[in-house]
Amino acid sequence: MSEEKPVRYAERMFPAPVDHGIARADRAVSTVERGTDAVTYNDAQGRWYEGGGQVGEKAVESIVVYPPTRGLVTQGDPFEPVKIGVLVDIDLGQLLSDWIDSTILAIEDALNEGVYDRPVEIVTVDARGLPRENYRKVRQGYQKLVDAGCVVVLGPMISDNSLNLQDVVNATGVACIGWTGSVKFAGDYCFTVANGDIPTEAVMGANWCAQQGHTKVGFFWEKGSSGDHYSDYFRIAAQNVGVEIVKEVSLGPNPRNLREHLATMRAQGAQSIVYMGYGYSTFHFAAAFKALEWDPPRFMGTAFMFYSNSNAWAEGLEGWHGVDQLGEDGANPNYEAMTRRFEARFGRVTRNVVVALGYDTARAGIHGIANASIAVPSEVRLGLEKIKWMPCTNGGPGAYITFAPYDHRGYKGDFLTIRELRGGKLHFRGYYRPQWPSNTHSPLLTPEPKPADPQDGQPAGTG
Repeated sequence: MSEEKPVRYAERMFPAPVDHGIARADRAVSTVERGTDAVTYNDAQGRWYEGGGQVGEKAVESIVVYPPTRGLVTQGDPFEPVKIGVLVDIDLGQLLSDWIDSTILAIEDALNEGVYDRPVEIVTVDARGLPRENYRKVRQGYQKLVDAGCVVVLGPMISDNSLNLQDVVNATGVACIGWTGSVKFAGDYCFTVANGDIPTEAVMGANWCAQQGHTKVGFFWEKGSSGDHYSDYFRIAAQNVGVEIVKEVSLGPNPRNLREHLATMRAQGAQSIVYMGYGYSTFHFAAAFKALEWDPPRFMGTAFMFYSNSNAWAEGLEGWHGVDQLGEDGANPNYEAMTRRFEARFGRVTRNVVVALGYDTARAGIHGIANASIAVPSEVRLGLEKIKWMPCTNGGPGAYITFAPYDHRGYKGDFLTIRELRGGKLHFRGYYRPQWPSNTHSPLLTPEPKPADPQDGQPAGTG
């Protein structure tokens, strides 16, 4: 008689969901008071636009947000949180806490409004990659979030990392909502709440020069994944509006001979300087202008918004006009109301573009989940495409977020603005609202000369 094999019983493959026991009846609540390990915050030396956190702080890896119970007791086991990933791909300086805290606020706001009724877990990885570090790091960071079960990922930010991840994102089938301004970032699962628009930034620079009467410019553009869009679009736009490029220079991440290039541009009659790139050249520009004792009108793309990254970076941007995303001060009711809720929730005041970007991005993520029939990545992707005219905290009062099939670039309307950092203060210089040249320079609007009177050789009708 053969020995009977012992009976084996199936055990749970994964741990049972855990209820942290913190849910409240009246409002959404999170497992943390704040999203980073910051104990004190940057006081910005009175400059509201700088990041509110501290250089070197770290994000909490896992944050669970519970919806208000409204007195309802869940039947059976607790619901496991649906996971949203946050992919940090660059050194954020003083801005990390502003991004994570605005993400917490956006999720709590959505749950308070009844947009979604299950717990949500925010999972963060710090996987800094290009242009300073190795390309594989950000790929592994994204994959870690996918393996953790995230149904959507917020980030990356940098264009190089977005394009580096593009094929990986589409292959894994987990949507990411990046901040890249690159129009090359595309695919079924690639979405953006763009921190700019690289071709448009170049066109804005050319139009700004023309509108200011600067017909001769020196042009710098930075090599990288979007370098051709910076350069090609600026050249074409400059030609269209009658701006002459007296000298053009392509830069690496650590630019060489800036002082000499600027001196040549000044000698060749450049009336303004335009820089399109990632922003790491900012400090070098500041030193070169100082050495030359030259303070020309100058314009840059969205790298200008690094003024929030650190106080030193803001000082390096002194004197520049640049592409921003914050609307006219006090004009966007969504931004103003969000910052008041932010202060009430976290006990601190911070007003910069990353707080707005972080909030809008997380709102898109949670609404994509809420619109999905089930919380799986493929359905969340379809849920994102159902977002229409979502209010924005970024941009002007007319800015909004809309996605659709084959249209995964969310921001629409007045989401790009122009600001100047001058005298240590950030000045709003207008929305980007281009007009046709024919509006002001059309032969149809120029009075036609009157025909000459054949008897006296004078134009008809003159005395």
